[in-house]
Amino acid sequence: MRPVTTVPLRRTLAFSLALAAAVLATVWPGDAADRATADASKAGTTWLGTWATAPTVPFSTGISATGFSDQTIRQNIHTSVGGSRFKLRLSNVYGKQPLTVDAVELATPQGIGGVVPGSSTPVTFQGSRSVTIPVGETATSDVTGRSVAADTDLTVSLYVSGTTGPTTWHRLATATTYVSASGDHTSDTSGDAFTTTQSSFFFVSGLDVAAPAGRGSVVAFGDSLTDGVGSTPDANRRYPDVLARRLGGEVGVLNEGIGANQVVNDTEYGSIGALGRFDQDVLAQPGVRDVIFEEGVNDILGAHYFPDDAPTAEEVIAAYKDLIARAHRHGLRMLGMTLNPIGGAEEYSEAGEAMRQTLNAWIRDESTFDGIIDADALWRDPANPLHLAPDYDSGDGLHPNDAGYAALANSIDLDCLTPNSETPVLSGAREDCTL
Repeated sequence: MRPVTTVPLRRTLAFSLALAAAVLATVWPGDAADRATADASKAGTTWLGTWATAPTVPFSTGISATGFSDQTIRQNIHTSVGGSRFKLRLSNVYGKQPLTVDAVELATPQGIGGVVPGSSTPVTFQGSRSVTIPVGETATSDVTGRSVAADTDLTVSLYVSGTTGPTTWHRLATATTYVSASGDHTSDTSGDAFTTTQSSFFFVSGLDVAAPAGRGSVVAFGDSLTDGVGSTPDANRRYPDVLARRLGGEVGVLNEGIGANQVVNDTEYGSIGALGRFDQDVLAQPGVRDVIFEEGVNDILGAHYFPDDAPTAEEVIAAYKDLIARAHRHGLRMLGMTLNPIGGAEEYSEAGEAMRQTLNAWIRDESTFDGIIDADALWRDPANPLHLAPDYDSGDGLHPNDAGYAALANSIDLDCLTPNSETPVLSGAREDCTL
């Protein structure tokens, strides 16, 4: 959630152009529903997201800027709901040139960078192992007749023969990605060829499954607290992971958190803000019926570095209202989360704390969220309520640890969610959704 001093927190023309490309390429909910109905040719099934990650804008330096060439990228994802078939989504939303992926395989991981022998399934696009994705667009694979289990790890291996350049990625994966030195190693069972590691997702943006009809999904939308910063890497202990297990593998739970993301502003470190990415990361997801919204702390903390660009509480509230209205127009329930204690953050200020209190009071008492999850009350230290409780603090005074994320997921009243209901109730009544 914390920004860095070397990256300006302000809107830029590059981000605006990237956002425009993303919006043009977005599959809108009505189109997605029509396509899902046509694809789900077997009676009694529907398409749902079982895993997703929010694409982020590449940095001006580093691996996302340089990209890959003649390399295989092997990355582990974790499912939430199972299905009889699957489709993989790849993204070039923020690329600067067409992206050609020469081979893709889905397998079961084993060991360090390896996969279980015999578990690999080739993924095709319009019958071809290779796919070229134009700038600003995404590609969805052919339907692949392999079943996918709930609450399980899968490995996606991608080979790119050419130079990819700036890379559509997800910066904070809280998972290890393995990169080969050279060559197509998508079918390798051992991890010997994978000589370096990253902690980001590259190009992959979603995995959809054919699930029993009537089921739906929940989108967890937010910043680094949704992304899972502070949780144990490669352990799937982010709060959306724990929530998915509570839901028993019956519901898709899609993690659309972005570390350092803001509500109002686009930033290089935090990518496109909530206002600009909501349609792409929420409304276009297959089967979504509920949204858990957690965001606003970075709008406060960003003022520490760039006060001239910091939004006011009134501007953040106006953005909240806009996002709630958009969700409701598309028939989605929107559960709002209060903002976590920030007293231990190095960017803390009395003015920032006053803004947090203003936003939390609006969320609890005036908003039209359909339900409220009181993370502030859950996570704060009873003896020092401006700070995280010591048992929940990952060590930086801002992000929870595994215990904190588990406590949050276990505190959510599942009766407030309607992912397997035909008609979500959009009451705007601020139900208490904290157990």
